[in-house]
Amino acid sequence: MSFLWKYPHTSYEEINLDYILKRIKEIEVQIETIKEEIEGEIFEWVQEQLRPFEEELQNLINEVTSLESTVTTTLQAYDARITLIQQGLDAQIAAIERELQDAVAALNLLTDTKIEQNNIWLLNQISENVGTLFQVLNPFTGTMMSIQEMIDYLSAFHIVDGIDYDTMNTRALTYSAFNALSISYTDLTLHGNTYYQ
Repeated sequence: MSFLWKYPHTSYEEINLDYILKRIKEIEVQIETIKEEIEGEIFEWVQEQLRPFEEELQNLINEVTSLESTVTTTLQAYDARITLIQQGLDAQIAAIERELQDAVAALNLLTDTKIEQNNIWLLNQISENVGTLFQVLNPFTGTMMSIQEMIDYLSAFHIVDGIDYDTMNTRALTYSAFNALSISYTDLTLHGNTYYQ
């Protein structure tokens, strides 16, 4: 390097601008170096200051992750339990429905059987007691009587000891004589030939 580049003045009258420019560049390099060093130190200082917070943040993230995993596991366990309970309830409801259907079927069968038995009993009662169940008016006596009694009463008209009007007329009893017999019209009808002499 020549003498001219080393010093700020080549003489006591002139300023060496090349030197000044060289020094300015050197100072710029030094400033850039200092700036990088300061930035590096600031970055390291900030990193050191943030490190506890980063650790705390990481711990918090880990705790949230663990909690999320626990919550997921718990929710899955609850879902599985709810599904199991639902399946149990569905099975119980199905069993109750089957029992109700069986009970309804049995009740229908029992009801049908009882109705059939009751119909048979009613038919038997009607066929056995048809003569006494229904009442009719006897036009001869003016009284109510069972059908069987009415049939018996009417059957009595077909007896051999009955009397007809022509026979009564030929016997020509007076009213006093007839009244003295003290017989009912039924007796007259059934046994008139014997009583009415």
